[in-house]
Parts: sequence; C-alpha cells; structure tokens
Amino acid sequence: MSNTSQLGWANNLRAAATLGVVVIHCSSYVILNFGHIDKWHWLIAVIFNAAVRWSVPVFVMLTGSFVLSNYNDKLGSFLKNAFNKIIIPFLIWSIVYLLYNNWDDLFGNALTTAQKNELLIEKALSGTEVHLWYVYMIIGVYLLIPIFSKWTKYASPKELYLFLGFWFFLLFANPFLNNYTTDFDFNYFTGYIGYLIAGFCFFNYFKLNKVIPWLLLIISIATIAAITYTTSFAKNEFNDAYLAPLTPGIFIMSASIYLIAKQSTVQLSSWMTNLVNQVCKYSYGIYLIHYLVLALIDEYLISINSFHPLLSIPTISLLCFACSFGIIYLLRKIPYLGKSIG
Repeated sequence: MSNTSQLGWANNLRAAATLGVVVIHCSSYVILNFGHIDKWHWLIAVIFNAAVRWSVPVFVMLTGSFVLSNYNDKLGSFLKNAFNKIIIPFLIWSIVYLLYNNWDDLFGNALTTAQKNELLIEKALSGTEVHLWYVYMIIGVYLLIPIFSKWTKYASPKELYLFLGFWFFLLFANPFLNNYTTDFDFNYFTGYIGYLIAGFCFFNYFKLNKVIPWLLLIISIATIAAITYTTSFAKNEFNDAYLAPLTPGIFIMSASIYLIAKQSTVQLSSWMTNLVNQVCKYSYGIYLIHYLVLALIDEYLISINSFHPLLSIPTISLLCFACSFGIIYLLRKIPYLGKSIG
C-alpha cells in the first residue's frame, strides 16, 4: 500500500462495505416477505438493498488494488498468510453455523449415519450459511493472484482495459448466450476476476471527473431498484436477477462508489478515523458473524418486520453491526484464539 492517504480512503470504503453487507441481509428479511407486506414497504427495502449491493464487489476490487498490486512473488508465505487470515476463521465459523442450523439433524435420530455424512459433505461443498459463498469465491480469487500478478505487472493499460471491456461485455451478453447452445468458451473472461482486475486498473491508472461517478451511482441505484420492483410485481414473485453482483448495473454501481471514495478529499475527525480503522481490522470477523447476530436479534430481540422498514432496516442494521463488532473485538482478546476468529 502506497501511502497514508491511500490507506485512508480504502479503509473508509472497506468499513462502509462491511456495514453495507449487514444492510443487504437486514433488508432481505423484508424483501423475502414479498406479497405479504405493503408494496411501499417492500419498495423501501428494495431501495435499501439495491443501494448497498456494491459492498461485496468492492471487497474484491480492494483486493485487486492492494493484494494483487503488492504480491511479492513469495508463493509460500502468500498462501500461508491467506490460510491463516481467511481459511482458519472460515472453518471455525462454518462449524458454528453448521451446529446452529443443523443441531437436530446431526445429533438427533431422524437421520441415519449415512444421511448425516451426506449432509456434512453437502454443507462442506456449498457452505453452512448463505453468506459464506463469499469466502468460497475469495479463496478462488486468491489462488489466481500469483498468476494474475505476473500479467498485471507487465501488461499495458490498453491490454488491461481490453480484458476488462470484454468481461463487462459478457455481463450483458451472458443472460442471452445462456438461452442458446454455443461452443464459444468465454470462461476465462467471466466471474469475479473482473472485479479484481477492475480494482487494479482503477487504483493504478483510472481517473474520472468527480461528478460522473455520483451520477452513475444515483442512476444505477434508481434503475436497479425500479427494475427489481416492476419485474417482481409483473411476475408476482421476487426477482433478484438485477441485484446479482455479476450484472452490468452492479458493476457500474461498484465502480462508481470505488471512484468516489478514491477521489474523495473528505477528512474524517481523529476519533472517526480510529473507529474506521478498528472496523477494518475486524471487518472479516464482522462479515463472518453478522448473519448469526442478525438471526438472533430478529428471533429473540426485535423482529425486523415488526415496524416500518424506513426505521427498522437502518436501526437493526446498526445494532447488528455494533454487536458483531463488539463480539469479534472481545473474542480477539481471548488467548490462543485471537486472529483465528476473524
């Protein structure tokens, strides 16, 4: 990482993305009640959800900006560091979610031993909770970093933008191509690797007039929310196709928020900067635990659907965020556990 100012905007963005993920899952409690709640309440939840859908892509873009840019060709130490920082906490929390969600199946008598083993294999391959898909994805991205770092180090900006442009084109084309049988193999230009390269390009080469990212951000949020709303009610079922990370609208939104943060000149107060830095320090742990905390809040403390979503979503999101931060902070203080928890 280059200097303190660069760290400042990146930390601000990472902290905001961490909170954004909590908002996504909190608002989803309302969205999944499609057809059972007031249409305007549902629309409010969709707007909240759409407005922070850049969160996960931005995590990958920041990885491209810093991890990919600073890979030092020491494969052994890189993989060891990734194992300690990413995989060990992931395994610990996977076990926690496995026990929380499947206690009766694993320790009751309803399933045979063979069925229990099959359940364990299924959960190991697909994740013990829905938000853990991100870790499976980021492990794959990290395995590619030693390879892509060589290419990005010597590739010209034009070559990088060619890759990124073709990847972006496929975000548009894939839904149509999937309707046909074709022998074209575009797999090398698909997936989250595009966000990794985008983060590298935007960090090292790309600048844009400060007004344009704001316009693109507002337009993308409004468009995605409006299309999600209209298509859902047209089909009479929740349509989340336009909220998926690998879609043109979410990429435009993610690129916009990244550039807004990178080109920002806002200076936070010292206490706010310290808070942001602490959130960044524990961001992975917050990500891993927040889904459990949110479920416990909704079930035992206060239901997200119990009052108006304009209040419930931000209030419970902040409560979940604060509780998740506090729990991870305390767990990290336990001897021999420390960073293993995230």
